[in-house]
Amino acid sequence: MTTSPPNILLICSDQHTARVTGAYGDRVVETPNLDALAAEGSRFDACYCNYPLCVPSRMSYLTGRFPFKCEVTGNGSILDSRQPTLAHVAVRAGYHSALIGKMHFVGQDQHHGYLERTEGEVHSWSTHLAADAKPSALNPALLANCSRPEPLLHVGAGDNAYVDADAYVRDTACGWLRRYAQTPGETPPFFLTVGFILPHCPFIAPPEIYKKYEGRVRAPTLSAEEKTRLHPVHRSNSDFIKLNEMPPENFDKAAVAYYALTDILDQNIGAILDTLRETSMLDNTIIVYFSDHGEMLGQHGRWHKESFYEDSARVPLIVRHPQKKLPPVISQPVSLVDFMPTLCELTGVKPPPNLDGQSLLPLLRGETVPGRNVKSEVYSYWERGNWTASGNRMVRRGPWKLSYYGAFDSCELFNLETDPEEKNNLADAPEFASVVAELKPLLYDDGWHPTLMLEIRERLENTMGAGSNQHEYAVALRRDPLPKDAPEYWRGMGDHPTRVVE
Repeated sequence: MTTSPPNILLICSDQHTARVTGAYGDRVVETPNLDALAAEGSRFDACYCNYPLCVPSRMSYLTGRFPFKCEVTGNGSILDSRQPTLAHVAVRAGYHSALIGKMHFVGQDQHHGYLERTEGEVHSWSTHLAADAKPSALNPALLANCSRPEPLLHVGAGDNAYVDADAYVRDTACGWLRRYAQTPGETPPFFLTVGFILPHCPFIAPPEIYKKYEGRVRAPTLSAEEKTRLHPVHRSNSDFIKLNEMPPENFDKAAVAYYALTDILDQNIGAILDTLRETSMLDNTIIVYFSDHGEMLGQHGRWHKESFYEDSARVPLIVRHPQKKLPPVISQPVSLVDFMPTLCELTGVKPPPNLDGQSLLPLLRGETVPGRNVKSEVYSYWERGNWTASGNRMVRRGPWKLSYYGAFDSCELFNLETDPEEKNNLADAPEFASVVAELKPLLYDDGWHPTLMLEIRERLENTMGAGSNQHEYAVALRRDPLPKDAPEYWRGMGDHPTRVVE
C-alpha cells in the first residue's frame, strides 16, 4: 500500500539519554535498530528537550511553545485544550492521527487533537496516584518516582511492569499498522505517535537481559574533591534523593538495568520497523525517534533528570526519510520545540501563532540557514518546588551553554567544544565574564524570570482553588478509558509485580 504524501511515525521513549545508544558512540549497549535508523537518516548530536521532565517536555514539543508559555510547569499540569498540537496540524493537513502508548496527558482531554487513541495512560496510574504513599520496600509506584530515593534503593534483575506495558504498546502498534495497511479503498496517510516508557526507572530488568550487561557496565563515581567542586544546585539534589545513603553497589546495578531496558526498547522499535517492512509501508514512512529527556545515570554525581547537564537535557533525535538522502550528522543545536514548525512546513499548514521553535527542514536538506547559525539559541528550563521557589534556565548558543539557578542566583558556563563532558565550570573565570554578560540577558528576553512559575501556579490556584490542578489530575485518571482486553498491570504497577528477584 502506498500513500502520498508519506506517512509520519513518531516514536518517543522516556528518559533515554543519547549517551547510551550505539549510534551516539556507546560500544556496550546493543541498539541495532536505532543504529540502522541513524545510518539511513540523520542523527542530531545537539538536540535538547525544553524541560527535563516528562509532562512539560511532552506538552512543549506537541505545541511548539516553551512550557512556561503553555503553562505546563510540572507533571501535574494540564495542557489547555485550546492549544494547537502536532496532531491538530496533521489532521488539518489530511493525515489520520493516532496515539498508541504513553503521552502523559493530564486532565479530562486525553486526545488533544489525536483522532484515535487505543488506551489510557499507564505511566500516570503507576507513579502519581501513589505519590503520597508511605515509602515501602516494594512500593512499585515509588520505584518509578524520580523525585524520591526509592528508584535507587531497589535495583537489579527482576520483574518490571513497564517492560510488560511496553510490550503491550509494541504489539498494539504492530497490529494497528497491519490493519491500516489492509484497509480497503483510499486511505489518508497516517500520523502515528508511539510512546514507550522504557528505559525510565524502575532500574529493574528481566534477568536474562540483565545478565547480558552485568559486569560490563559501571556507574561513574566522583572523588570527594570533585563533589565539593559541584555547583550547590547539584549537591542539593543529591541530598534531596539521599544519594549518600544508597548502598554503593546499587549504582552499578542500576546502570546495568538501564542498559538492559534500553536494549528492550530497541527490540520493541525493531518490531515496529519489521511490521512496516512486512506491510510495504517502510518506503513511504518518515520515521522520527526521540526521547522526552535523558537520564544522568551517575554522571556528575547525579541521577534521574531535572538537570541541564548533557545527559539529562540533551536527547537522541534520529530522522529517516524514505525517499531522501539526509545529512548523516547534524551538529547544529536544536530543541524539541522545533517539531511544530517543522511539521507545518512539511505539510504546508499555516503555523499557529507564537511558536518558539524553527523548522528543521533546512538542516535536513543540508542548507546553511539564515537565522539558524552559531548565534541562534536553544533553551531548556526546570523548577523544583519541593526545595526551591525559584526557576532555572539554560541557554545554548554555539559551543557555549549557560545555566542559571534562581535559588542560588548563580550560573554554570561550559564550552562544549573544548569540554564536552562539562567538567570545567567557567562562569566565575574573569576571562569569560564577557561570555556570561552576553548570554545571561538571553534568559529573560522572551518574558521568563526566576519566579514566573510561582506566578503561574498562583494564577491557577486563584482560578480553580488551591491544589485543584492535582485533584483534576487524579480524577481524570480514574475516568481514563481502558481497552477491554488491557492487561491488569495497565491499571497500575501496584496490580502487577515490580520487584527485584535476584
